[in-house]
Amino acid sequence: MKEKIYVTKSVLVMLVIAVVFAGTTGCAKSAHYIKQIDDFVDKGYPKAERISGKLVSDIKHEVVDGTAIIEDRAKHSSSRWWVDVRCDHWASCFMRCDGPKQQCRKLAEDSNFTVNSISPF
Repeated sequence: MKEKIYVTKSVLVMLVIAVVFAGTTGCAKSAHYIKQIDDFVDKGYPKAERISGKLVSDIKHEVVDGTAIIEDRAKHSSSRWWVDVRCDHWASCFMRCDGPKQQCRKLAEDSNFTVNSISPF
């Protein structure tokens, strides 16, 4: 009988620990926590800068808040890409692009950039 009570107590203690751990780490983050993360990211990454260059492309796009947005993108195939392009900066240069991967690559190449790699956001 004592063993049964001991097992029940152990299970209850583990359940309490799991609930407390889940509550403190949080599956659903508060708006304040998300704002802190956004502020940290904003401080860690410099703002987008425009590099002058020539663009001869038939891809319809617009630049909104430093992101190239492909206008003819399909809703289901659209995502954000970081296009790593060759430059003289020590930390590399990236072009942020919303749209199909191949169109983002073509847009960078049409801008006379050499594409090193493309990564999902």
